[in-house]
Amino acid sequence: MIFFPKGACPGQKSAIRRLHELMNIPVPVRVGETAVVSTKVHLQDPALPDKITAVMNSDAGQVFYHRNAQNEVIHIDVFHSEGRIKPEDVARSIVDAVSRTNLETIDGIPGPSLIPFLPYIDIQTAVGGGRVDGPLLYGREAGVRQAHVTHVHLAILNVHVLVSSIFVIVGSVEAAIQNAGLELRKISYVAAESGSAPMDLGDYRTLTDSLLKQSGRDPLTNTTPALSWYRAEALARQAAQVIGTTGDALDLLQALSAGMHPDELTRFRGPKGRKTGEIRQALMKSDLIQLDCHQYKLTPQGEMALDHLRRHSSEIEAYLRRLLWSLPAANIPAPERKGTTLKPGNARSRGYALPKERGDIAGHLAVAESIIAKGTTRGPLKPSHLRFWYTRGIKSRPVVLLLDASASMAGKRMAAAKEFARHLIITSKEKVCVVVFQDSMVEVICDFTKNPRTLEAGLARIRAEGLTPLAKGLEKVGELCRGKINKPLVLCVTDGIPTVPYRTLSPIEDAISAAKKLARQGIHIGCIGLEPNHSFLRQMMQAAKGSLYIVDELEASTMAAIARKEQSG
Repeated sequence: MIFFPKGACPGQKSAIRRLHELMNIPVPVRVGETAVVSTKVHLQDPALPDKITAVMNSDAGQVFYHRNAQNEVIHIDVFHSEGRIKPEDVARSIVDAVSRTNLETIDGIPGPSLIPFLPYIDIQTAVGGGRVDGPLLYGREAGVRQAHVTHVHLAILNVHVLVSSIFVIVGSVEAAIQNAGLELRKISYVAAESGSAPMDLGDYRTLTDSLLKQSGRDPLTNTTPALSWYRAEALARQAAQVIGTTGDALDLLQALSAGMHPDELTRFRGPKGRKTGEIRQALMKSDLIQLDCHQYKLTPQGEMALDHLRRHSSEIEAYLRRLLWSLPAANIPAPERKGTTLKPGNARSRGYALPKERGDIAGHLAVAESIIAKGTTRGPLKPSHLRFWYTRGIKSRPVVLLLDASASMAGKRMAAAKEFARHLIITSKEKVCVVVFQDSMVEVICDFTKNPRTLEAGLARIRAEGLTPLAKGLEKVGELCRGKINKPLVLCVTDGIPTVPYRTLSPIEDAISAAKKLARQGIHIGCIGLEPNHSFLRQMMQAAKGSLYIVDELEASTMAAIARKEQSG
């Protein structure tokens, strides 16, 4: 069954039918005058910018997302004059257009909502990109951005409701391009050709929050699921992200399935300290709940999300944690310490493609990056264009999380810190230890372990209260690390300055002295703190010879990115 946007004229319906047929063959299609649509990789010849080639033996889903089957992802490029457009502007235009589009059959039978499918649309511009309903903080590598200065790249899941919406999506992107002051560029010719070999653009892959990376197979049956499975997965992930965790999403949706009075919903508190009003508005906007006879109840979409959460809660929780951990380190503040010397590497070492500087030993030549650096300038490659692979020597180390549990950490900050601890134990190759300091007490709430249950039992005991005995916490870390051959990496999270003296009458001097002792033990410490305490934290980290990260707020995603940077440094 094919759905059409409500109010579509006969000509539009005929075009949508034809587009469905062509996507199933599959062949490249020009939509309007500016867009090329296919399930293949597209190439643009700089010498003939109005000619686009679809490489027929390079499937977009397999190349960009390493999917197993072909024709599962549709690739859309909308071309414009050379320039940069913010992905946020494109995403906003797509979301607005898709949210206003209602689908129906030719007989007027209402179709499914398009909103649950928004997470299955990716965008990339010359500024950045990511999932259309995500933070859009990805794709910011120089080579990736340079490759998109002439077009907006889209990738969508190849399901019939999204195929029926391609004309709507392309129109919304064209509107965003024009609103950005750029000109739309006409594509005169679309060629279908085969490359000399299957294309591998693995070197161009970037960290992303895309859901298109998934295999698209039901983990229970190992078969390609029906459309309803994709809808249920999208709705369940959306509910879990809105509410905070899979467990809380299950609890709240189960309560809502029986009906919940507004006063009951008001008393619900998510794990991230979000206000109830924000959660309620997000659930209603996602069409997961509705107000029915003075009670909030689940919509059919909400029931579908609840059913999927019940059957796949562990997968949804794993997705949320992978998503948080994969946020790019480029969006965290630079550490206040000297840079790490890079060593020669190769493409498989997940290193950096950089120009060779005087005195450097060249790594493997990064061919693709060198060509991108040359750009469209005529003539041969010059030495300044060449890029070589460099990498850092990575040595896994145990991790000690030294956590401020004073009264000022109550609420969102403590919730974020606990979520950060969960990510550490899941993603670290070595064991993790969690130490909290509060009032006049320091406690090891989780000794070195890789068992998430042990960590959860310790986190459940934490209650933010009292003063800040930072010096005592630092000394406890020194005791834990004493005698260990493989010195742990210490990550200290605090939102204040020390307020409890330990060895002297000065809490600040005690903390600085304890930090010096850690440096003498050869223990590296990375400290995450807030701007108002910058002056003290800088003194302490200088004494510890460690790294200082000043952030606007203590958020789990930011701390996860900092930890990844410290562990790879």
